[in-house]
Amino acid sequence: MTYPPPSAAGQAAPEPTSGALSDALAPPFGPPPSAPPSSAPPSSAQPPAEPTTLLGRVARRVRDYFLALDPTFLSAVAPLAVIAVILFTRAPSTNYIFDEQEALLANPYVNAKGGLRFIDAIHRDFWGLPPDRSVGSYRPLPNFLWRTVWAVTKQPFFHHFYNVLFHAANAALLTCVTFWLTRRRGLAYLAGLIFVGCAVLTEAVSGIVGIADVLGGLGAIAALAALALPAWAMPFGVFAAVLFGLFSKESALVCVPLIPFAALIAAPLTHPTRPARLVRSLLALLAAGAAFVLYVELRRRWFPAPMPAELATPLPEGTPLAKRALHDLLVWFHQAPLPRDPLNNPLSTADTPHRIAGALRVYWRGLTQVVFPWTLSGDYSYPQEPAPDRLVFFGSVAGAAMMALPPLGSLALWIAALRREHLERRERRSVRAAFLVDGGPATSRRWSLLLAGALLAGAAAALAAYDWHVLRPAGRVAPLRALPLVLWPLPFLPALLLGLGLLVEGGRPLPCPATADRSAWVPLRRGYAGLCLLAIGLTWVVVSYFPHSNIPVVLPTVRAERFWYFPAIGSSLVLAVAFSWLHEALAGSTLAPRRRWSWRAWLTPALFALFFGFQCAQAYRHAMDYRNDLDFWAATKKAVPNSAKAHLNYSVMKGARGDLPARLAESKIAVELAPTWPMAHVYTGDTLCRMHRADEAFPHYQRGMELGPNELSLIALALQCLHDEQRLAAHEAELRQLAEEHPGTWLAYLAVDTLDNGAKHGGVDPKYRPRGYNEGPKE
Repeated sequence: MTYPPPSAAGQAAPEPTSGALSDALAPPFGPPPSAPPSSAPPSSAQPPAEPTTLLGRVARRVRDYFLALDPTFLSAVAPLAVIAVILFTRAPSTNYIFDEQEALLANPYVNAKGGLRFIDAIHRDFWGLPPDRSVGSYRPLPNFLWRTVWAVTKQPFFHHFYNVLFHAANAALLTCVTFWLTRRRGLAYLAGLIFVGCAVLTEAVSGIVGIADVLGGLGAIAALAALALPAWAMPFGVFAAVLFGLFSKESALVCVPLIPFAALIAAPLTHPTRPARLVRSLLALLAAGAAFVLYVELRRRWFPAPMPAELATPLPEGTPLAKRALHDLLVWFHQAPLPRDPLNNPLSTADTPHRIAGALRVYWRGLTQVVFPWTLSGDYSYPQEPAPDRLVFFGSVAGAAMMALPPLGSLALWIAALRREHLERRERRSVRAAFLVDGGPATSRRWSLLLAGALLAGAAAALAAYDWHVLRPAGRVAPLRALPLVLWPLPFLPALLLGLGLLVEGGRPLPCPATADRSAWVPLRRGYAGLCLLAIGLTWVVVSYFPHSNIPVVLPTVRAERFWYFPAIGSSLVLAVAFSWLHEALAGSTLAPRRRWSWRAWLTPALFALFFGFQCAQAYRHAMDYRNDLDFWAATKKAVPNSAKAHLNYSVMKGARGDLPARLAESKIAVELAPTWPMAHVYTGDTLCRMHRADEAFPHYQRGMELGPNELSLIALALQCLHDEQRLAAHEAELRQLAEEHPGTWLAYLAVDTLDNGAKHGGVDPKYRPRGYNEGPKE
């Protein structure tokens, strides 16, 4: 698909008179083209002299690359890909780290175990598990990609590297979207640079599991890009992009409100002569909503996960209508039950007010990481982010403020933009001579489009009404009757969307400068584009983070930096405009030539260089944590010293390399941090057992099994090591007592079975033994 080209797309622009950095930070607006350009002869404009030094020529070429030509996807992706590769690429010798082992090594779908076909990704969750064993992550597109590449290579580096390239593609597409909205080359590249170097996104880009976030972000940015299409094509582009994002990661559901909001705000920028903001916003809403409904219905059929217990229970009589409607919506959405592990999310055990207070604190800390990523970590589990003991404290207040103020600020910015639009239209009427007047061919209606649009929209509405009032009551047209009620409008929707789009494109256009290319002209640049971009970005940050906030629903994880991939799209727009406006406030217009050096002109470029340099340095440092699993957990426990999981995983890495004393020391730290965590106790015992100190290990085994009597893998691990050390019989009485105290549990079954049949099985029955570290899925 193609987009409206700028007036000089691919053509060299007149040479700016200011410095490269100053021009790159020019404000996203300038004087409106209220008068035709000067008719001075070409000979009066002298081209700037070619630099004489090598450094000057290189600087000139670089500056021309970014500022003399309008950015395209290909021209933007090349430098951004170089930056992404430098910042986020892991060492070629890297191995599978943390969740990557479950996502790829232990994924039965990726490994084609159990006769799973390629198409069966639609019937498996993100980890390759069937619906009845899922933890709630349904993302078939990443699984399709993984299995395709897995057939070529199983080397971890390659499965990580395409994350980096997709991230660069997202940054390039965001650059193009920013340019289509503002027509400012420097500002467009500014947004792309901020996004590609955003350090808080390192986990999503450098971690293999982050492909879901990156592909979901691609769908979201592509939906934004689709807003530049003609009205008859835009809803189909939005539909395809949102559907792609949803099947990549369920977080893309935020596009349903955000894309129509962006269409409402940006219509005068993407389509200055025919804005029709309300109709375009309605088209985007219908398209995004249709994609969401189709995704949910397909997921319900392809992936019939069990209903969460709180939704399976009918509501009592007298339940308020709003609560009943929300319950019915959640029942229809049919999200698979999410695990609740207090270690990974301490907020899961808190009451609602304290959960919200803790969630707002996490939001505030993540928001500060976007701007100032001093500390980055791959894990924030208990007790690094505990549930708060009070409701009002700095983090909760700051988080609440930053949750409420940006949407209100967006509304205020939009109102200010509308006021400027009104003033500009008055100015346009006062200088009518500079614009095309009524009667010209470019200002007349396109009757063929209007007629076709009216026929299509009318036919779609008439057929829908006829089916609803005549055919369905009579039991005719079986395919339509077989559709659920929420899917019933879909067969009529394409014609309706196409018809409405044609009506928009066939209407009378607004006047624009007589000498301008109307397909590229962006009016109202004096403040309007910057205000609109800020309004979109501020709302985008809050709305796109909200599903991950632990406020509407309790998630399996309390905090993860990959959750910020979607919000970073909006924050990049906000920061780019903020730097641009700061530069204008300090240095004035960058369009006027300067005859002498001014520190004000270079202060904002210097600040941006410091900001971007710090982001890149932190991103590179954090990406280097992914060199291997030992370095990853060493860096994690240093960044979040209160995370029991970080210390325990580091102990396992040390143990895998034969350093059992270090493993024992780190395991004991994990026990001290999380004294009720079964895994910490069992792994501490396992370390002692492997050091041939089985009798010292048994109290730790016993405590861990008591805390987790249904932790199959942990119980099997403990029993197997006791058998290998020939100390199982010595603790038979204690084990049988544990079995009696926990009837109907895995502890009761495995303890007795191993004591009775250990000699025959060589310990624990092999089908119950845990999968070893860096092993593939069990048959």
